[in-house]
Amino acid sequence: MDWELRNLFDDLEVVQEKINDVVTSFVWFDDEYFTHEPNHMLTKKEIYTHGWKYHEHRIKNTQVIDLMLMYMKDFDDIMKQIREIEKASSDMNSLATRSDNA
Repeated sequence: MDWELRNLFDDLEVVQEKINDVVTSFVWFDDEYFTHEPNHMLTKKEIYTHGWKYHEHRIKNTQVIDLMLMYMKDFDDIMKQIREIEKASSDMNSLATRSDNA
């Protein structure tokens, strides 16, 4: 059972690294694209540039959302397995206590 938990925690670390990579890439995107202060009045050229990049940004956002949903599913699956191991361990301890008392 210990090795199962160790494997699951290793899997969690992999998912965590993947999430960190997605966050890092999104931060780079944000830093690179959103360079003006919130109150900055966009020039005509900046508006055109944003329009040209619209599809690129839509694709990037869709990919980030898809990756995060996939990683969250992986995370949820691993947590479910950990809970099942905990429950099985608890049930075994409960059975051992009952037989010790008999």
